[in-house]
Amino acid sequence: MKQSFFLIAALLMGIALFQSCKKSENSDLDVLTSEDIATNEDFSEEIDFAVDIAIEERGGGSTCPTVTLAQPWGTWPNTITIDYGPDGCTGPNGDHFLKGKIIIEQSAGMFTAGAERTKTFDNFFIDDVQISGAKSWKNNGLDASGNWSYTKTATNMVLSYPDGTSTTWNHTHTSTLVEGATTLTHWDNVWSTTGSSSGTNRNGVNYTATIVEPLIKKAVCRWISTGVLEVSRDGQTASLDFGNGTCDRFGTLTLPNGDTHIIKLRK
Repeated sequence: MKQSFFLIAALLMGIALFQSCKKSENSDLDVLTSEDIATNEDFSEEIDFAVDIAIEERGGGSTCPTVTLAQPWGTWPNTITIDYGPDGCTGPNGDHFLKGKIIIEQSAGMFTAGAERTKTFDNFFIDDVQISGAKSWKNNGLDASGNWSYTKTATNMVLSYPDGTSTTWNHTHTSTLVEGATTLTHWDNVWSTTGSSSGTNRNGVNYTATIVEPLIKKAVCRWISTGVLEVSRDGQTASLDFGNGTCDRFGTLTLPNGDTHIIKLRK
């Protein structure tokens, strides 16, 4: 009888340990997925801003990047090449190091209803992460509030990390320029974005992400500072909150069981 008791106790302890390990693995996977999604969104914003600034300043008179236009500025359609060179230089926000080329096909000026811009990449890196795929936007015109609205898409985007892992994503977003449209500089722009994305994390696990509270990105802030994503993978849904407007690199991940984790966004 005593031996049976110990066998049952050992079995129950083994089940409890297994469930605990499984819960920990699931939590780790949710954290990894959310970090990958946050990086995808962050790099997507970085690319858009770097392109806006490079075109606005035509390279700013510096040696990096160089901005080359196939036709004189103001002639549309046009092909614009932003070349950070093989050695690269610091991006406009002062944190990321960019190298390689971004090639832009643009049909008309940014504030022209119906205008389209497509970005592709030639051996392009943000820090040590290689970027491939295509990003585009289309100007939808002014919305009901009088703000410029854009449909932004990411198609077959891949972030390839130096350790051999990679993430993939596609998204369709509606981004509204809620501040800064009336000035010539992009540095006072504030974007509000809704929509959804899908892809795989660095472990090859599929996910979908839906913006349930608009993501707010200020040009003067390095990170997305407000907004909430619902992240679904393997039938489970977690919530990633980017914060209350403070310009910092932290987000809060709430798991399906209510547990929370602080997510640290990439520098």
